[in-house]
Amino acid sequence: MTLKISCIKLIREDIRRRGWFAALTCVVLVFMMPIYDLLYISSFTDGASRYYIYNDLPILFPGLLNGRSFQPLMAVIAILAVLAALTGFAYIHSKEKLDFYHAFPVKRTRWFASAYLSGLLIFLVPYAVCSVLTVTAGAAEGIMTAGLTLRCAQAAFGGMLAYFIIYNTCVFAVMLTGRTVIGLLASLTALVYPTLVLNLLYTLQTVFFKSYYSTGSSAFELLPGYLSPVEIFYSLIEQSSSGVLRVPLLAAVTVLSALLVTAAVLLYRIYPSEAAGTAVVFPAFSPILKGLVCIPAAPFLSILVLKVMAFSEYRWIIPLSLLTAVLICAVIEFIYQMDLKLLLKGWRSSLISIGGVLAILCIFQFDLFGYDRCLPGEDRVEAVSFCPDSFSYYFTYPDTDSYDDAQLGFFAPEEYNDTLYALMRSGIENIGNGITPQNIYAGSDDFDSDDFIPAVFRCRLSGGRTFTRRYIIGKDEAEAALSQLMQSRDYREQLFPVFHLDKEQVASISMTDAYGIAEDLKLTKEQCRELLDAYKKDVLEADADTLINGSPVGELSVGIPEQVQETSPWPYIADTAVSVPASTVLVPQFYFYPEYTNTLELLREFGCTPRTEILSEDVSSLMLSLSPESIENGKYSGIISELSDSASTAEYGDSSEEITVTDKADIALVLDHTERCSDGILDSGSSSSDYLYIQYPNGDSAAYSVQ
Repeated sequence: MTLKISCIKLIREDIRRRGWFAALTCVVLVFMMPIYDLLYISSFTDGASRYYIYNDLPILFPGLLNGRSFQPLMAVIAILAVLAALTGFAYIHSKEKLDFYHAFPVKRTRWFASAYLSGLLIFLVPYAVCSVLTVTAGAAEGIMTAGLTLRCAQAAFGGMLAYFIIYNTCVFAVMLTGRTVIGLLASLTALVYPTLVLNLLYTLQTVFFKSYYSTGSSAFELLPGYLSPVEIFYSLIEQSSSGVLRVPLLAAVTVLSALLVTAAVLLYRIYPSEAAGTAVVFPAFSPILKGLVCIPAAPFLSILVLKVMAFSEYRWIIPLSLLTAVLICAVIEFIYQMDLKLLLKGWRSSLISIGGVLAILCIFQFDLFGYDRCLPGEDRVEAVSFCPDSFSYYFTYPDTDSYDDAQLGFFAPEEYNDTLYALMRSGIENIGNGITPQNIYAGSDDFDSDDFIPAVFRCRLSGGRTFTRRYIIGKDEAEAALSQLMQSRDYREQLFPVFHLDKEQVASISMTDAYGIAEDLKLTKEQCRELLDAYKKDVLEADADTLINGSPVGELSVGIPEQVQETSPWPYIADTAVSVPASTVLVPQFYFYPEYTNTLELLREFGCTPRTEILSEDVSSLMLSLSPESIENGKYSGIISELSDSASTAEYGDSSEEITVTDKADIALVLDHTERCSDGILDSGSSSSDYLYIQYPNGDSAAYSVQ
């Protein structure tokens, strides 16, 4: 006969049984929320805050309720969730207690519900009270408004959900184990396991695949935020305190919690009494759990060790991972048996786990699925974007542009698909010949890196999917392809940042000429618009060879006001965007060339004629910094031999030298025999490691690489 005892009575009895934990929770939360927050507010009102001003307090205040602005509170929420799960179901790890509880004529689901709900109430009730006290303290200081109160409510709600997701994960982990200590280890593993697996797959791609390029939108990068309890926990804290708690995250919390609680209830209903005191409740799961832990953990820890030791060579990943797998299997087997003599008892599952580690690493090491050789069918490609690394040196886009378009390149018109598709084929061939991005960045001696350039290609395929790779292509091929693309007016308007500017938002324009000093042009709004229109016209009319191989005579920097946008604290309330003008942000690198006649003529009309060469009489001193390579091949030996005795030389341990001259004749000699490195679209800014530092009499200075 089943006893129909009230669940509320069982919850009350469970809380009384864990009175020490309830008292600990209340004391810790009181000290870390209302009391700490009063001290925190006092530091602002007394002017004692070292990092923030009083006006920042309303921005930071919601974070005091869930730990965003006080990270120890964030840690306490997670720790209390783990302890609540372990203490609430600790009785199932003792055979005597388990038999005692289950001897009562009470359904197991009711025992589970009482322990589960009491664990929630022990935290949520004092947390809610402390949140109200914290908001009351803020109101007493006069900082609370209706909008801030809503943000504080959302922050407290986010803190509750953060506790909820950790608590559910740990309850599920406890149901898989027969000892409390093992339950703790299982809880920690379950919290980070999805992050470990998905981050490992992402890391293996970056390490082994030569053409891999992260766009920040792959499944391995996005899924941890919706599958990993620890990632969800942090996102809940961050988003709720920022006032932007998003629906996808709430959905992930709901779905994952439902799955974890359902699984925990099902496991509790079939929890065998004889499992109490054992490591794993169901022995048949022991080898499976060993493999699930060992296979991702071994390579992950091996890569982590290599990174901590600053090893850039990953040829040791496979042997180190196998060794780590052996150690992990031994540790897990010891946890299972608690006897060193029985470490080899599960040798079959250990061998399978080690074999699984080797198989996964071989798949990535030898690219068995052909990732680097993969290229979508040409008939499936709707558009291709082409973005050499040099674009990031040549172009600076306003913040209004999206990451994909500005960082991955703009899609070219469809008629150029064949040209860019041929470049991708060439990149795949280069990978087969050992010409890879990794070798380029490491400075390989197997080929002349100056003849090649890394470039990111992005294909938009039929069906909406995108295909992104990074290849190494020849500079001649890149120049020929870019020359074709430049024939399209639409592509130029996409590529050049000046066409992404709102002329009405331009606050100022400054110019930098050969002297390397930016000077505000002091133009009116109308003059700024005229100058930008002239610059746009020159960009569209310029020959492709000028843009690729020409040397600019100067650059314009456009100042636009930075906007700080505040949105509604609740996702379901209509956005009440408030734009607050802040400081002016400069968008530099609007290069102009001798062929930019419209721009140069207008600059002269405005009295801002750019200087094309530096006069020695305008320079107080020069410092020529020479790399060891230039010293070894005697690149500047002719100049050095002609310098006067007033020139000073300083040598450094890496065999580099710095030559400083102050004599006007020496300054003229150095200026005449050095040439500034080109700033063309396909120049990455790293073709020379020799630099010229110029000091002017008024205290200004400039620096640039020379060739």
